[in-house]
Amino acid sequence: TEMVIHLTNRGGIINSILNDKNAVSNAVENIINEARLYEGINLNLEGLGFQVKGDELRAVQASFNQFTKTLAEKAKALDLRLTLTLHPPNSVYKGYDYKTLGGYADKIIIMAYDYGAKPEPISLVTQAVEEALLSVPKEKLVLGISIPSENTESLIPKVNLAKKYRLKG
Repeated sequence: TEMVIHLTNRGGIINSILNDKNAVSNAVENIINEARLYEGINLNLEGLGFQVKGDELRAVQASFNQFTKTLAEKAKALDLRLTLTLHPPNSVYKGYDYKTLGGYADKIIIMAYDYGAKPEPISLVTQAVEEALLSVPKEKLVLGISIPSENTESLIPKVNLAKKYRLKG
């Protein structure tokens, strides 16, 4: 079992935490203390990097990378898995540095949904998988599919995509 930590960046709340060393330290310690009751942690911090570019985007990525690194080190010391649930690399949320995060996480769940159209366009899901594979080994990747966004016909190609690239999910 994994303890799920889910928070969206409404009003910049995640950015505020990530940019405050005391808040980061407190968050990591509280997560680790609670996670001892589980086999791992699923960190799902959504909405990072929306409508930011350049140095500001790099700063968002760096702060999330540092938070994840700190959490990963403490989790590994206790033999706890770390799973990251991330927006896909081709989404409007660019605050996730897949390459760096892939080095810290045991698994990354690609949230290959919420592109707008329903069912989710297979071309965008395929692009998300292929971009993630450029930075993260396939053994660490899980394809996340939103069942309510799909129908029987649209679900089959997505399952086949996971099989083709030998992803979990």
